Amino acid sequence: MMLLKQLAFPVLLLLAGTPVAYAGGPAVDKSQAGPDGPHVFYRGKNIVVKTIEALDDTSNIVRVKYYTKREEVQLTCTLPKSGDSFTFPLQKKLKVEKDKYQMPDRMLVLSDIEGNFEAFKIMLQGAKVIDEDFNWIYGDGHLMLVGDFFDRGLNVTEVLWLIYKLEPEAEEAGGQVHFVLGNHEVMNLCGEYSYVRNKYMENAKLIGEDYSLWFDDHSELGLWLRTKNAVEKVGDYVFCHAGISPALARTTLTFRDINVIARKSLGRTYSDIADSVTLLVYNTRTGIFWFRDAAKHKISQEEMDEVLHYAGAKHIVVGHTLVPDVLAMYDGALICVDLFHDENLRQGLLKTLYIEDGRSYILDSKGVKSSVYVIGFNTTSQALDGGP
Repeated sequence: MMLLKQLAFPVLLLLAGTPVAYAGGPAVDKSQAGPDGPHVFYRGKNIVVKTIEALDDTSNIVRVKYYTKREEVQLTCTLPKSGDSFTFPLQKKLKVEKDKYQMPDRMLVLSDIEGNFEAFKIMLQGAKVIDEDFNWIYGDGHLMLVGDFFDRGLNVTEVLWLIYKLEPEAEEAGGQVHFVLGNHEVMNLCGEYSYVRNKYMENAKLIGEDYSLWFDDHSELGLWLRTKNAVEKVGDYVFCHAGISPALARTTLTFRDINVIARKSLGRTYSDIADSVTLLVYNTRTGIFWFRDAAKHKISQEEMDEVLHYAGAKHIVVGHTLVPDVLAMYDGALICVDLFHDENLRQGLLKTLYIEDGRSYILDSKGVKSSVYVIGFNTTSQALDGGP
């Protein structure tokens, strides 16, 4: 039981061999054009807002508005299926986020929402981050979003705008919304659309804006995404989408270096990335958006210690690799939070990571707090096998 006392949070030990699943390719996609938006584009001196609204059960209508001043723009997201709606202005000024923060008293951590607005809403409301009208009520708490809010789901746009809306509200209340980029954000910006639902390609035709323009540097969401980081440190916790590989930890790159490199190359196709330093960040095996070996327990404890030393942290929190529950590995050093949100939503109980007073817990959508599971392995070489 000494292990339990040494960890910085309450835990339950699991036997080695706990089944862990990994995301595969996209399912068969039969989605069609449907309500979406708004989408904000900068065309010369005009701000153009295009929204697809449901005209009836079988048809849609595109509404286009033109503005000349940023402060005039009021945007509304509407989800006809659930009846949800929220209105918000454009942010006064987009700014690059810091990569280091002091530890707040409380922090909710979510990853891999993948356009599932309903799951996102239920978790945020259950944790009392937002009210029923989608307003920030978390005070000086922090909301940490660890990437992959794109693809697979049918409400990516609305999920992104809700994050966008909450950022200034949180800051005004003394809190913070962190949005760390994942590989699916990167793929959408660099032109890799293999996981994009057909709905969005059909919608691109409807609004007369090729999908490649939705998140470029002449769109509000594209400009906003270009202010985000690949890795952030909050107190003794480091947050990144996939993980920090030993290879990356053996470089002289600081977190600031990684974030500058990541932002500078957003929108470039992978084939255009040739310089060796940028490839360290974007490498699809060992880069910070893709690295899975730690979450699959395919590195040693010594290598994990090396990564922690490099990061100057006690814990690294990642998404990217699906796990059945919030799990910790390597004596609690690595915490994995990519859960089966679709299935958990069907079963009526969502879960995620909650950090309070520096201690980590599982928090469910009913507000119940419980222990994080720690997986113990018989040997450092024992690995969790899984898909890509």
